[in-house]
Amino acid sequence: MTNSGSLAVLIPEFPGQTHIFFWREIQALRLDGASVKIISTRAPKTRNFHEFCSEIDETFYLTPLRYFTSILFCLRNPRWFASTLAYCFSLKCSLKLRFRTLLFIPVAANLAAYCTEHSIHHVHVHSSADASHITALASLCKKFTYSVCIHGNLNQYGDNHKAKLSSAKFIVTVTKPLQEEIYSTIPQYPKDRVHVLAMGVDVTKFLPRKYPEILEKQFVITSVSRLVHVKGHKFALQALAQLPSEINFLYQIVGDGELRSELENEVQTLGLNDRVTFLGFQKEGEVYNTLMNTDIFMLTSFGFGEAAPVAIMEAMACGVASICSIIGGTKDMITNQHDGMLVQQKNIHDIKQAVLFLLSDRKRLATIGANARKTAEEKFSHKQSASTLLQYISQNQLA
Repeated sequence: MTNSGSLAVLIPEFPGQTHIFFWREIQALRLDGASVKIISTRAPKTRNFHEFCSEIDETFYLTPLRYFTSILFCLRNPRWFASTLAYCFSLKCSLKLRFRTLLFIPVAANLAAYCTEHSIHHVHVHSSADASHITALASLCKKFTYSVCIHGNLNQYGDNHKAKLSSAKFIVTVTKPLQEEIYSTIPQYPKDRVHVLAMGVDVTKFLPRKYPEILEKQFVITSVSRLVHVKGHKFALQALAQLPSEINFLYQIVGDGELRSELENEVQTLGLNDRVTFLGFQKEGEVYNTLMNTDIFMLTSFGFGEAAPVAIMEAMACGVASICSIIGGTKDMITNQHDGMLVQQKNIHDIKQAVLFLLSDRKRLATIGANARKTAEEKFSHKQSASTLLQYISQNQLA
């Protein structure tokens, strides 16, 4: 980079339950020579999720507002303030939404002031929702540039994406389908500045599990995700309930969320009490230990809730064969029957057949797991992703 101390990463409500991949990126960026500042829109109510949570006290939160700082910045930069008003009133939306965006101006002033105070020349935003509005407004001061990482379909992140993203120096999407969505939504944005880049996994920490020649009789199947409707746990449970009785398996569900009691009832209804266990939320090291004893990993999400699931990357890095819904960019992550299994969303028959395919031949199961590890090394190294991100930032600073 032109200036190793000029980078900030902006993450909404950091740290969150699923934010381990953000922390990996920050660590890798720092190892690559960047002195990265962490900025977040607000602190979460609970932050005791991962090992890194005790180490992020340096995170700067845009809210609650530093009112004096925000007002002073506006007074000292009247042209900037006028340009933010013009930005808000130019939005193609209802008057209510325009007024809502006006409320972001003091927050943007807080961000601009912080970037000025700390000589931050570039902000990389992990959201195309309100955080992008705030950053786009703040960047009108011309004191820093910004880029945006898109993690899901744009319809999940509000509207006015042209306004939020047009001034970004570059856009990163975590899958090719999302890249195509940017092309179609903002056709005037230069295509050579829209990049596909995986968030990644630490392949030196998530090492491949070993398959002994004589494996245990019981197969271990694992899911790691929030217990919410769109993760599709019920389809996995219903498929497993249809397996032949002679197949001895244990299904471990890692994660927590609003759907836990409902899923526990589903387990009881399906008669799977002795075959399913809920392990609750696990930290990174605990997830790794769980994967070391896993034969098959399952993620049966549906809808728009996934793009490039990091949980799949972690399982693949551990040499575990995965069964995954065709959703988001998973077709680019997994080659069916080579390094994993792809199934149609909500298709109980597909899930059942994928499980049977993997369990019918232990050597094949191990081979697919080994192929998954190779894919993870080639495509999902978080260090390589961070290094590439730094190159994009450096190139655009020089442009």
